[in-house]
Amino acid sequence: MKEKFTWTVLLLVATLSISVAFPRHSFPSRPTASLEKPKPPGHPRWDHPMLNAEQIRDTVSTVKGRVIDDKDEPLIGVTIMVAGTTKGTVTDVDGNFTLEGVGPNTTLNFSFIGYSPQQIPVAGQTKFEITLQEDYKILDEVVVVGFGQQKKQSVVGSIVQMSEEVIQRNGNVTDLKEALSGQLPGIVSITSSGEPGGITTGESATNIFIRGQNTWNGGQPLILVDNVERSMSNIDPNEVASISVLKDASATAVFGVKGANGVILITTKRGAQGKTKLNFNYTTTAKTVSRQPDKLDSYAAMMAKNEIIEREGVLNQPSWNAYVPYDIVQRYQLPQSAEYAEIYPNVDWSKAMFKDVGYSHRATLSASGGSKAVQYFGSLAYLNEGDMFREHDNGKGYKPNYDFNRFNFRSNIDVRLTKTTKLKLNFAGYYSQKNTNYNNEGSTSRADQWMWSAAYFLAPNLFLPRYSDGLWGAYQEGGNNTVNPIAAVYNLGVRQTRATQLNSDFSLEQDLKFITKGLKATASLFYDNNIRSEGGIYDVSNHIRPAEAGTNVAYKQIYPQLYVGADQDPSEYTAYLPVSDEEYDWILRPWTIRQENISAANWSSSIPITRRLMYQFQLNYARQFKKHNVTAMGLVKREESASGSMFKNYREDWVFRATYDYDTKYLFEVNGAYNGSEQFGPQYRFDFFPSVGLGWVASNEKFFKNPIMDHLKFRYSLGKVGDDNISGSRWLYASQLSYGGRSRLTQNTNGTSPYTFYSESVVGNPDIHWETAVKSNFGIEMGFFESMLNVNVDIFNENRTNVLMSGNSRNVPPTFGTTPPSANLGQVKSKGYEIELKLNKRLNPNLTIWSNISFSHNQNTIIAKDDAPLQYDYLKAAGYPIGQNRSLISSGFYNNWDEIYASVPTETNDLQKLPGYYNLVDFNADGIIKNNEDTPPIGYTGVPQNTGTFGIGGNYKGFSVMVQFYGANNVNRVIPFNNYQSDVDILFGHVRDYWSADNQQATSFLPRWKTQAENVGDYYMYDASFLRLRTAELSYNFQKSPLLQKLKMSNMRIFLSGTNLFLWSKLPDDREGTYSGGSATQGAYPTMKRFNLGIDFSF
Repeated sequence: MKEKFTWTVLLLVATLSISVAFPRHSFPSRPTASLEKPKPPGHPRWDHPMLNAEQIRDTVSTVKGRVIDDKDEPLIGVTIMVAGTTKGTVTDVDGNFTLEGVGPNTTLNFSFIGYSPQQIPVAGQTKFEITLQEDYKILDEVVVVGFGQQKKQSVVGSIVQMSEEVIQRNGNVTDLKEALSGQLPGIVSITSSGEPGGITTGESATNIFIRGQNTWNGGQPLILVDNVERSMSNIDPNEVASISVLKDASATAVFGVKGANGVILITTKRGAQGKTKLNFNYTTTAKTVSRQPDKLDSYAAMMAKNEIIEREGVLNQPSWNAYVPYDIVQRYQLPQSAEYAEIYPNVDWSKAMFKDVGYSHRATLSASGGSKAVQYFGSLAYLNEGDMFREHDNGKGYKPNYDFNRFNFRSNIDVRLTKTTKLKLNFAGYYSQKNTNYNNEGSTSRADQWMWSAAYFLAPNLFLPRYSDGLWGAYQEGGNNTVNPIAAVYNLGVRQTRATQLNSDFSLEQDLKFITKGLKATASLFYDNNIRSEGGIYDVSNHIRPAEAGTNVAYKQIYPQLYVGADQDPSEYTAYLPVSDEEYDWILRPWTIRQENISAANWSSSIPITRRLMYQFQLNYARQFKKHNVTAMGLVKREESASGSMFKNYREDWVFRATYDYDTKYLFEVNGAYNGSEQFGPQYRFDFFPSVGLGWVASNEKFFKNPIMDHLKFRYSLGKVGDDNISGSRWLYASQLSYGGRSRLTQNTNGTSPYTFYSESVVGNPDIHWETAVKSNFGIEMGFFESMLNVNVDIFNENRTNVLMSGNSRNVPPTFGTTPPSANLGQVKSKGYEIELKLNKRLNPNLTIWSNISFSHNQNTIIAKDDAPLQYDYLKAAGYPIGQNRSLISSGFYNNWDEIYASVPTETNDLQKLPGYYNLVDFNADGIIKNNEDTPPIGYTGVPQNTGTFGIGGNYKGFSVMVQFYGANNVNRVIPFNNYQSDVDILFGHVRDYWSADNQQATSFLPRWKTQAENVGDYYMYDASFLRLRTAELSYNFQKSPLLQKLKMSNMRIFLSGTNLFLWSKLPDDREGTYSGGSATQGAYPTMKRFNLGIDFSF
């Protein structure tokens, strides 16, 4: 009894404290809980007030019950009041309550922050089970901001937040960045590869832009996990409580020099007071390859080649040597026997390389709970991202694959040392292993770019992946685009890259109410350690061109160009390529710490930081004086980080924020950060970045009486933020000297000095400093029909100045003598708007429907980029967006020789023109078409200007269903497909409708065999607009099930979901972007469709 009494008092005090802290306009009206002081243990829980005769006659019973949420989880601290009286109680840690002396004709009022209140008639009942539904008007009441939290009503910045439920729904991905795709307005995500574990271990294949790309120096947002700058790619989604995206200067100014590109704040889960809750989640995923480029089969490609040779033979007589007789071409379509099928192959290389279905698995176990003194959250997670390559036995005793395994752990502990002192301990990290293959011994590069190129450009008729005798197919005369990619996968060893990351946070919070009420101080220490190592199996046959000396893999090449006849022995036309005399096939490669190739002049932020130490001291103040609410925050932070044997990097921040609101009507906020960075010279190492925000909640005014609109808020912010990303370079303010080489003493090429000199390898610029962005944002928030419908509109502008330009991109005459110094010469302006609509309607106690719709537009324009003054205006960067596409322009086909004779000559390949090729435009009308002058801006950039989302779903009893669409337009991608490259029969599907004399309205030019004219204008510039069914889910939550009671489970949920299910686009493949990885610009590990089946249950 004593324990229950103590819990009741504590929960009652907490409930009353929260209700006082929130203004009356933040919640729907409900009965006021005015409870009497409890008696000591042994006495009745509540004193009864004076009752009249009627009440005494009706007081006949004790009411008991349990209050749960829509997930069947108990709600702690729910207030239950007898309507019209001061009699009431609150639920305990199990959601149970007992209320004595309740009349049979009374009504019970149930209320809890974040949930819609309910009025339940007693009607003579004595036992109740009440389910409270989330009130979406209040659910987002607390918003995570930089270094703290704010009530949503008082926020004047542009902030959007992703809840735990939405994260879980979209979280069955390897990279948490992918979970943001299509979920929040203003967020653009571009994924360039579906490779398990990312492009390289720890490096994401997804780029995120907040309100577009506004600088040519990266433009990626700052990402913080529990207020510490960390990668989000390897966080398990089940650890995350919320994700906040800060978009304007008011929200990001506290991050100063790192806030120009927006900020993503990830808050992990913490424990709560109550009994231990165990949660287990298991998901298995079946995945299939999404869209791949269409290629013609052997028969169609060779038939087209013959027609092409007939047309271009007038320009190149040797082309006739590649002409294939029709009876031979027929054999590629209709093989005469299994033996001839190996001589005349017809291979779909995408299907040959990739499985029909691959599998991935994820399992998570978490525990949370605690007492008044200690609360805890712990999580263990395992992810296995399976390979999509088909399996082949290489006969060498090892199994190559491309897969990714990761183990995550997290432990967040809150310890109340005293009534005023709280200690927070966070320990988290992961261990991962990514399997790929080797390129060359001692090389850190990878061979897979050749493989992707081969998968795209390998002709279907060259060879079989593997012949019936076990030998691998090969084509000795070809280059990278004729490599056997399957042989490469299974004969290049296994390259294992392991990553271990350990994060530790220590925070001590002290309530300083003895100085003044509402004042708290927090001291924090953060330490991260990241280690990468490599090892595995190095195969001495480490060549994917079999003709190279030293190979020990048995290959054979069949020469179909000899056209074996039906009466000839095919073995006469088979060449067996050399095999090494080595007695072994492979060796174990010892584990080594990842090598770092770093110079002072070329320091890359992509190289993992192996050690980071950060310490900070923070003061927070929050106080309410009647209708006046005041908060303030001050913070001092210093950071040291280093990688390998590098000199440490240092950063120092002095941050403040102050907010004021009067009666939750008139809002004011000022932020600022004074940042220091050793990236720049002494005179530029520190700068101040301020912002100011204003808000007016018009719906809280007395005169605002609108039966339709119940919420109206205006907000405006203006501020300056910065970006110190200087293209991965370090100490650009100082000149660099290099030792070695010889200096030429005369103009004579042989006149060099015999002595070695020091030379100035990098010219320093002492005026190098950070980019600055002045941002403004005007927002309107509206709520209709008791917040059933919410509409948010934001209009924003940005003026970014001092954008860094590297020396190689500057227009400095060659007479300067060396690469010019980098300088802050660029300027970019951007503008845009965002619209978001949220609908949530409870049709009855069992049925709820919801819908989210958003649209974002962002447009940037370069104002200055050191353009050459005499350059044509259309060739200048100024006046066009970052990454503007430029191309020769076509004006139809040459349909006959007369048109060719009358055409404007081209600078290259003018004599290779044929009917069926593009008639290009002489844009500057100078009488000759030049590749570097007649290329005006055309289309859009690779980052979409417009993005939109549409989601709809509903809940009925235990069932839940939802679909989420994500789309983009005003975006282009250039994807060239080189037909008949390397003199092999490769022809892509886009030329199925190619030009001929009888088909002059064709959609494609006439491909070429030997006479490559190349000038195809803007043909390969694709409209990259798309609409994607990003997510769909069907789930069932077992509620009040006898099975759960028997298994002593509090909740169980099963779900079937999918990601990337359908794509509507003109693109030839399913990638939203292209990463600059050599041949990978035209090929990469394919994007996947994912089908998930999972179970989630709690004890």
